[in-house]
Amino acid sequence: MPIFCVSDLHLCDRGYRDNFCAVEGREARFHKFLDYVETEGGQLYVLGDLFDFWQANMSRAVVAYLDLLTRLDKMQAVYVMGNHDCALSAFIGQTALMPGHPFFLREVRGFERTIGGRRFAFLHGHESDPYCRDANPGMGDITAIISGMLEDRNRGPFTANHHAVEDQFVGTLEAALTLWRHLTFQHGRMDEMLDGVEAYRKEAGADVVVYGHTHEPGHIGDYHFNSGCWARTNDTFVRIEEDGQTAVWEWLPSNRPALFPQTLR
Repeated sequence: MPIFCVSDLHLCDRGYRDNFCAVEGREARFHKFLDYVETEGGQLYVLGDLFDFWQANMSRAVVAYLDLLTRLDKMQAVYVMGNHDCALSAFIGQTALMPGHPFFLREVRGFERTIGGRRFAFLHGHESDPYCRDANPGMGDITAIISGMLEDRNRGPFTANHHAVEDQFVGTLEAALTLWRHLTFQHGRMDEMLDGVEAYRKEAGADVVVYGHTHEPGHIGDYHFNSGCWARTNDTFVRIEEDGQTAVWEWLPSNRPALFPQTLR
């Protein structure tokens, strides 16, 4: 069966900070995408940041999306832990302690699987990002909190010209950090991320790595694939065939898939 990988929905509580439901029709389109996965006889991997517990109260977020969680559970979707939902990480393997919904029993850390004779590594991607790879509050958590406050003030996660409030704030911060890295002869964060994910692939002994986290869909050759996100303007996913052939796709507003051939380097 084909495997479909999505990541970074960043579900909140349907309030001002919720990127997923802020885009008109997106939730219905995601259910149409799930219909497509089922019609294709596929298996779904959610590669992290399904929820955004940095931006929303956990119990309110779970209650807000109970119907979606129930559907994902019935589809037997695999749920890889991300940095924005790492509040659940200590529960992995502790089935008696998992909160709120049986779908959370499906949460796992990054893993490997052989498909069509090729070894695949599946992860969220924050594992290779020094900005937010630790479970303890750090720079990533702090910027998320500030971004949430700005989204509340804006009364939504997007501006009138459809730019993400979070991206504008983080972009300003990143510009300052990029200048600092340039002055101190350090690699940029994205290059560091790509190098880190590539190192993860090699350490895992994998031929291919599939991940999310950066919200930037695309690929490098036939061995490095980013599933993008469902929290900005392009809703994207990775499809892996039974023979190991892999590509990045976009789920269009017209509820059909189209190849997304963007390269990351």
